[in-house]
Amino acid sequence: MADPRLAQAQARLAAGDAPGARALADAVATAAAVAVADRIAALALRSRAHEAMGSLAAAIADVEGALALAPNDARLHSELGILCADAGDTERAIAAFTQATRLDPRYARAWNNLGTSLRGAGRIADAEAAFARATQAEPGYVLAWANLGVARRDLGADEGAAAALERALALDPRQRLALAALAGLRRGQGRIDDATQLYERALAVDPRDANAWMLYAATLAERDDLSGAARAYAEARSRDRKLLRATIGARLTLPMVPASAAEIAQARAAYAQGLAALGTELPAQAAGLAPVQVVDELRWTNFLLAYHGEDDRPLQQAWGEVVGRTIDAVQPQWRAPLPRRHRGTRRIRVAFCSAFFREGTVGRYFERWITDLPRERFEVLVYHLQAGRDEVAQRLAARADAFRDCPRFRPAQVADAIRADAPDALVFPELGMDATTFAVAVLRLAPLQCAAWGHPVTTGLRTIDAFFTAGAMEPEGAQAHYTERLVALPGIGTRYARPVVPEGIAREALGLPAGVPLFLWPQSLFKLMPDDDALLARVLAAIPGARVAMFEGRHPALTGRYLARLDAACAAAGVARDERVIVLPQCRHDRYLQLNLACDAMLDTLRWSGGNTSLDAIACALPVVTLPGRFMRARQSAAMLRLAGVPELVARDVDDYIAIAARLATDRGWREAQSRRLAEGAARVFDDAAPVPAFADWLSANA
Repeated sequence: MADPRLAQAQARLAAGDAPGARALADAVATAAAVAVADRIAALALRSRAHEAMGSLAAAIADVEGALALAPNDARLHSELGILCADAGDTERAIAAFTQATRLDPRYARAWNNLGTSLRGAGRIADAEAAFARATQAEPGYVLAWANLGVARRDLGADEGAAAALERALALDPRQRLALAALAGLRRGQGRIDDATQLYERALAVDPRDANAWMLYAATLAERDDLSGAARAYAEARSRDRKLLRATIGARLTLPMVPASAAEIAQARAAYAQGLAALGTELPAQAAGLAPVQVVDELRWTNFLLAYHGEDDRPLQQAWGEVVGRTIDAVQPQWRAPLPRRHRGTRRIRVAFCSAFFREGTVGRYFERWITDLPRERFEVLVYHLQAGRDEVAQRLAARADAFRDCPRFRPAQVADAIRADAPDALVFPELGMDATTFAVAVLRLAPLQCAAWGHPVTTGLRTIDAFFTAGAMEPEGAQAHYTERLVALPGIGTRYARPVVPEGIAREALGLPAGVPLFLWPQSLFKLMPDDDALLARVLAAIPGARVAMFEGRHPALTGRYLARLDAACAAAGVARDERVIVLPQCRHDRYLQLNLACDAMLDTLRWSGGNTSLDAIACALPVVTLPGRFMRARQSAAMLRLAGVPELVARDVDDYIAIAARLATDRGWREAQSRRLAEGAARVFDDAAPVPAFADWLSANA
């Protein structure tokens, strides 16, 4: 018969009297003559009392005492794991949960807890396997299904993630983790309305969830519901003043598709006012937070700002000063300069950090920087912030000295990984497209830190020393556009592999009209500004039979906003937009190249020219009409065309742009001649061996 004091101790613990429970459990545990089972139970009860009183060390010691008497008790091992996890000892927690599952392979909660600890340690594949075992052991275990979905999402297995999350919601439609995780997954897939509805369901379950309000706000902003986003950010801020991102979002959110030039001017003015307010708000909010939390809360990117095509140096520099002061308020040494480490006795250790080491703009531009950097001089480390590895990531992993998978890592976790490796130089191929990467770059993690033109606008950060650019693309006096030291590389700045062009197919198979001049207008809607609309309308007015093919936006609301704006420009030029502009769905890259092959020419945008799109066009020998602008981001196509030996496609002004477009549309012989010259000159654009040695030599001299 169990000692009656154990039941009394349990009752006191349940009633919130932890000291009373501890005293009773202690009396049993220390009694000279007590049954072993009662001593084990007393130690377990005393452990829970110590935990309730905030003494994790004493709680752990009691469970260890119980395990000394019952080493094969899976529940006690699991209890030890929970306590170690709460104490921040992740490795010991993993060991304890692992032992619990060895002793009882059907112990679903131990498998789930093991998965949670493994995920916290960055061992995502192992975590996924543990969560899967939990669901096998207990098919109705809702939390395990939700955790399994999150782990699969982190691995880049979106289909499996969705299946697990939907299973969790089928078991419990109010499961908050599953609702939020599935919402984030759908948002990443571009299914913005689905994501919005899922966040609304999560908020209906718990309207106090400030983080859900903040994510809901950001999702609304993606479909240009800025008033709804503002209300949601306000809700997030009212519920948790520690959410710096909610404060930032409320101040700095910009429209995806501005309705007019006046709206752009108003948005930029509001943005500047928001920066001024954040200069006092953020450091004050951060003052009571742990430094790690502050870094993680600075996940923000001013992505849309640069597409306005204005001089963003003052605003970027102001933002850099705001985030810098915010870090300095809690941990100033994290931004302090580091002494040069390399002394010439070993290879220079160069780290590359990005969320875009995959097929796409950054992956295509900068892959060869990493694979071709001479290994006799450099040790190369790669920090891959996205889930999963596509062919680009696999090639980088095969060539790198170390390839660190950091999927869904918070900025502070990424920073810890980089600090541990102590690189001599840290290179960010882009800063401005990914919020986590930008927050990492706010810190000083290497003696030399550099950015590149994956997002071709100055970072404004004091912690970025140099900015690599393509020399052929910069205007005279370009250094004035950057806070960093500008380093110009030859050609287009990289050894860009020529795209493999598929066989062409008939226009009809692509949903395009035959027998008419056909232009490609391929840029994302956020890249198209009102003066681009006016330019396109003038081109169509000058060539009455011409058609233009473009692509729909990420959300129907964005497409609708853009087409409404284009309608006005076309009407002013006497053009019927619905008869002349063909809006296509988004498509795969091989299909996109076939569209290039089917068109007569590509029309470039004014404030941010084509990059990858222009390279794709050149690979397809598709003439590109371009007019270079004030900043590098508006001069990329012009540089490529000049390198290819086809400067005739680079306009002097808007009238010249329209004249070139008209000649391409109406003079078949001239168009075919430009196409042939592009095909012949492409070798001077693609696979250029010069930029990577120049990059390596600069690093050797400065790291």
